[in-house]
Amino acid sequence: MTIRTRRLIAALSLLCLPALLALSSCTRGDGEEQRPPEPIVPVRVERLKSFTFEDQVQATGQWRSKADQIVAAPFAGVLGTVLPRVGDGLHAGATVGTMTTLESHATLKGAELLLREARDPLTRREAERAVEQARHDLVQVPIVVPEGGVVVRRSAESGAQLAEGAEILALAPWTSLVFEAHVPALQGASVHPGQRALIQEEGRPARAAVVERILPAADPTDQTTLVWLAPTTPTPAPQLQHFGSASITIGPAHASIAVPDSAVVEDDLTGERRVALVDPTMRAHWIPVLLGAGLAGWHELKSPALKSGASVVVEGQRGLPDSARVAPAR
Repeated sequence: MTIRTRRLIAALSLLCLPALLALSSCTRGDGEEQRPPEPIVPVRVERLKSFTFEDQVQATGQWRSKADQIVAAPFAGVLGTVLPRVGDGLHAGATVGTMTTLESHATLKGAELLLREARDPLTRREAERAVEQARHDLVQVPIVVPEGGVVVRRSAESGAQLAEGAEILALAPWTSLVFEAHVPALQGASVHPGQRALIQEEGRPARAAVVERILPAADPTDQTTLVWLAPTTPTPAPQLQHFGSASITIGPAHASIAVPDSAVVEDDLTGERRVALVDPTMRAHWIPVLLGAGLAGWHELKSPALKSGASVVVEGQRGLPDSARVAPAR
C-alpha cells in the first residue's frame, strides 16, 4: 500500500468518526426513553421498638369440667317438676325439683281413679274426700344441689318413675371448671404446675389463671400437650365449651425487639409469618420471622436479629412484590 493510499484511508476515518458517534448516541438515547420508569408503591411504615416481655408459651383451648357432679334421686319415687335446663347456672343449695314417694303417689292416683269412676253423689263425695286427703298426705322431697355450677346434662323429665340413685341431672361445679390448653409439643416440657397464665376470650375480659396439671400424652405422636389452667377468681363464671387462647409465663421478663402485629403476614398453607423490611434505598424485602410473646399489638421478634428503628411496612404490604420501591405515606 502506497503512502498516498494510507493517507486517504486515514482522512476518510476522521470524517466518518463524528457520524458514527452521533449515531451511537442517538440509538442509546432512544432505548433509554423507551424504558418505563420503575413504579413506586405508597405504603405506611412503622419502626421496630424494644419492649419488655415475659418468656411465654401461646396455646389455644376451651373451658371444660374436670369432673361432673351427679344429682341423683334420693329414693325410689316419681319425679316432680324439674326446673333447670342445660346451660343454666346454679348456686349451692338451689332446689332443682321434687321427688314423690311411690306409696303416696300411688295413693293419690288411686283416689283420682275412684273420683273419675264415681256414678252417684255419695260415691263422688267420698272420692273427693279421698283425693283431698291423699294430696294432703303426699310426701314430696325437694332435690337440692350441694354445690354451685352449670347444668351439663338433664337425664330425667317430670313424671318419670326413678329408682333410688338414678341420675336426674349432671352439674359441672364452678370449682371443677378448667381451661384445657393445647400447648405445642415442643414447648410442653417448659410448662410446670404453678406457673402464671392469662386466658383471652372474645368479648370477655382477660382472666388470670395458674397451671394446675399437665395431662400425660395419650399417644407419643401427639402434636400438643394438654394443660389444665385453673382460674384464680370464680367470677365472672366461665362458659363451658367456650374457646379462647392462653399465654403461659415460663420465664423471667427480658427486653427484646418487637414487631407490630399489623406488619405480619401469615401464609394460610404453611403458617409461615413474614414482614416487609424497608432498606435504606427504600426497597421492601420480604423476610420470614419467628415471633414470641405478645404485648399491646406488638410481638417479640425472636428471629432474625434486627435493630431497633428498622422500618417495616404495616399498610400496603398485601401483594407487594419483593424488592419493590416504596414511598412512606405522610
